[in-house]
Order: sequence, then C-alpha cells, then structure tokens
Amino acid sequence: MFSKDSKYLILVTIIFIAACIETDIYLPAFADMMAYFSISETVIQSLLTWNFVGICLSGPIYGPLSDAIGRKKPLMAALTLFLLGSLITIFAMSFNWMLFGRILQGLGSGGCFTLGTAIIFDVFQEKKAIAAMNKLNGIIPFIMAAAPMIGGYLNYMYGFRSNFVAIAICVLLSLLICLFFFEETLDKKKLAPLNLKKVMQDFKTVLSSVPFWQTTMITSLLFSGYLAFLSWISVLFAIEFEISKSILPFFQAALLGAWLVANQMTNSIIARWGIPKVKMLGTALIVAGGIGLVITALTLPTHPYLLTFAMMLYTFGCNWTFGLYFPEAMEIFPDIKGITASLITSMRLFVTSIVIGVVSMFYNATIYPIVIAIAGIVIVTTLTIFCYERRKSAFKLENLSVQ
Repeated sequence: MFSKDSKYLILVTIIFIAACIETDIYLPAFADMMAYFSISETVIQSLLTWNFVGICLSGPIYGPLSDAIGRKKPLMAALTLFLLGSLITIFAMSFNWMLFGRILQGLGSGGCFTLGTAIIFDVFQEKKAIAAMNKLNGIIPFIMAAAPMIGGYLNYMYGFRSNFVAIAICVLLSLLICLFFFEETLDKKKLAPLNLKKVMQDFKTVLSSVPFWQTTMITSLLFSGYLAFLSWISVLFAIEFEISKSILPFFQAALLGAWLVANQMTNSIIARWGIPKVKMLGTALIVAGGIGLVITALTLPTHPYLLTFAMMLYTFGCNWTFGLYFPEAMEIFPDIKGITASLITSMRLFVTSIVIGVVSMFYNATIYPIVIAIAGIVIVTTLTIFCYERRKSAFKLENLSVQ
C-alpha cells in the first residue's frame, strides 16, 4: 500500500503529533488555569518548564537504550508513560498533581522526539534524511498551527481540561498504531550491547565535540526564543494587553504560520540559492526580527500586532536556520545516532526550560524580559554561526591542502 519510505514517514509523523501539540494546545488556557488553581503568572509557566525537564531527563536514556535493543520497545514504553501522564492531567484536582502529570508527559514525549528522529536517520541516508525532515517540518507545522486554535476553541467551549483530553486521545492513537504497524528500523547488525562504560564514552565523545556544541546551541537557542515568546504571550497578551481569549490563538497561529510558510519555501530556495546563502538569509531574518522586537519594545511596548510581526520575521529565519543546522548536528557522529539524537533533544529542551525560567524570574507584566532574552539569543546565535562556519571552512581548506 505504501512504500517503505512513505510508511515510516507517516509513522514518525504520528509519533511526533502528540509530542508536538502537548506544548502548544493548552497555552491559550493559561489564564483560566491560573484562575482555577489560584496561581501566579510565574507558577503557570512551570507547567511548560518542568515538562521540558522531563524531556531532558528522558532523552539520554532512550538514545543509548534504543541503540542496544532497537527503537520499538523504548518507543512503546515512552508512549505508555506519555499516556499515563496525560490521564493524570485530565483528572488532577490540585496544581501539584497537574505538574506531576506534565512531568510524566515530558518523560514520555522525550522518547517520541528522540526515537522519532533516530528512526528517520535509520531509514534514510543523509540527503534523503534532510528531505524527510523537511517533509516532516512541512506536515507538523500544520498540526502545530492548528493546535492553539483548537486549544482556544476547546477551552472556550468546554474548559481547559478538554485540551488534555485531546492530548490523551492523540497519545492513545499513536500507541495503538505503533503497536500494530511499526516494525523495527535499526538493523540487528548495528545493535550495540548496553555497555555502561561504552555509553559513557560515547556521551563523552559527543559532548567533547566543538562542532556538535555549536550546531546544537544554534538550534537550541533559536527554539528557546521562539517557544518562550509563544508561551509568554499566552499570559501577557491575555491579562495585560486584554486580548480576548477567542482571539489570542490567532496570534500564536501567526507565528506557527510563519514557520509553515518558511518551511514550504525551503526546498525551492535551497535549489535556487544553495545551502550557504539560505543559512545567511535565515540568520539575517533572525537578526531583523530581534531588532524589530527591540525597536517595538522601546517605542510601542503594548502593541501586540507589531510585536507579533517582528517575531514572525524571527520565526521565518529560525525555520531555515534550524532546518539546516539540525541535520548537520545529527551527522557529526553517524554511528551513534541514538545518543546524538537524545542529546540534541535534551539540550534543546534544557536550554528552553532555562530561558523560560529566567524570563519567569524577571517577569514584570511587560514585554521587556522576553525581548531582552530574545535579543541576547540573537546575539549569541549569530556569533556561534559565524564561528562554526569559519571553523568548517578552515577544516575544508585543510583537507584540500592535504589531498
């Protein structure tokens, strides 16, 4: 019915769907959840932060475990844990139980991200893997763009718990589909016995690589800026700017729409200009978005449309930059992709949790803390890209001179 490539692309998409929407669908309900649990703006953000901590903790476990016993068993365990956490969030009567459920969801969804990525690189070679990731990035944003709008509607019509019911249904469907249709992708010849000493050595190898750190920090910082803004406008726009909760999801969807449009243009623009120029253009858009945020914050700090437009520029450039540096990070150590994928996922969410946590500490009911954070991210990311590309060019020249 489907070719092997199409089959696994569909399966990985299914695996990613629940893991992606669980960070976006309930964001429009933040204000209502604050009222229900009688908590502050800073405390509500911990639902996102600790969820990311769960993902960070689980990633380094799923990676080496899947390299040793294959992808399917750890994936089923991850989805089961994800489902358990989702059920707890549906019935949680106190904020502590809600937070516990979110942590379990993170521990489960971390496996979806890590193992889904490893599966793509099991099935496809580097160039085909990049094409497959681009296809995924073309499908997933549709889901992500719809998530806050669906979440806003569900919250408006049925209350905030309906968002977590939707997550649980998606996880259950993913679990059943993978149980009956997923076949192991890791060749038995490539199975590596779970040797703790070797695992630690592999982690050391990856973590001691400068190019790995550079590419991972580029993608991690860019993602953290995007998600921090997306999460904080759920509070700031709704409470301080008095944006209606029926309209708020459209601001979030606009950012996801920018991601989607950029992704749809990726292949054609790479074919026309080549990867190096697309990297430069993506970086330029990120810088333009950061500058736009700073100017808007200094002149019209309560203008939601201008702030969102500037962030759309950042998001557009983020898609191109993220989409090109992520595969490079994955291919630095092609023989230990499970560990590489787990570290990339963990680092991305760890950095994001730190950024959201820092913004929460300095939150003062204005846009300034998040704008300062994103401005810092733009500066650090731009410098890291410059250093990485310079190092990469020097390495190529050195190899040519040796030949």
